[in-house]
Amino acid sequence: MKNIFLYLIGACISLSLVSCDDTALDDWDSAVLDYSGSYLYQVSEPDGTLVADYDNEQKLEFYNTSADVANELWIDDHDKVFELRSKFFFDGDAGSFKSKSIAFADLTNNEKAIVVPDNKPLKLDTLTVVPRDYIRAAIVEGKIIKNGATTLGKNITDSLYMSIVLYSGNVTFKSEEVPVEYRSNPDKEEFKWVLDAVAYDATKDESYLISGHRYTGFTEDDY
Repeated sequence: MKNIFLYLIGACISLSLVSCDDTALDDWDSAVLDYSGSYLYQVSEPDGTLVADYDNEQKLEFYNTSADVANELWIDDHDKVFELRSKFFFDGDAGSFKSKSIAFADLTNNEKAIVVPDNKPLKLDTLTVVPRDYIRAAIVEGKIIKNGATTLGKNITDSLYMSIVLYSGNVTFKSEEVPVEYRSNPDKEEFKWVLDAVAYDATKDESYLISGHRYTGFTEDDY
């Protein structure tokens, strides 16, 4: 009886370990794993003029979309430099990638650039046009080099390089009626802004070079 009891305990522990291993694999399994992560970075103009230096709070985050397919990912700078949160579609792989197209019409909207205005519309079917920076963005060239960077603390990590072009212009919002169930006062008409269209102004194009390395989380690597 004692031997059977010990065998059952051992079996339970083994199953528990297998379960943990499966969960870990699920958490880290992604079609864009080679891109994924947070990167400390600096930004320069094409002529080398520094625009934004390294800052430990300034990170670019790369992560998979809900579709979780290869070369489709989100890039988010968390409002630190560009106020950019856009979905990108790449050709190549993490070692050498670029946007499938750099044409404005082929790119997705930057979610930070299409946020509705703060003021509420007063009537139905009205339009408001708002100038917005960085409506869309494209990566002209990018590289994530495995073990290609040495941190401040002399740790080895992946390096990042990207040439990015940012497109600005105007965003048009139109007014729609708020459904009764969502009104602050059900008996009073209420309206909201929704995205109607985006318009590109080629005179406002901006290009930058981004260089940096994967965030290690070690205090000795902090800027």
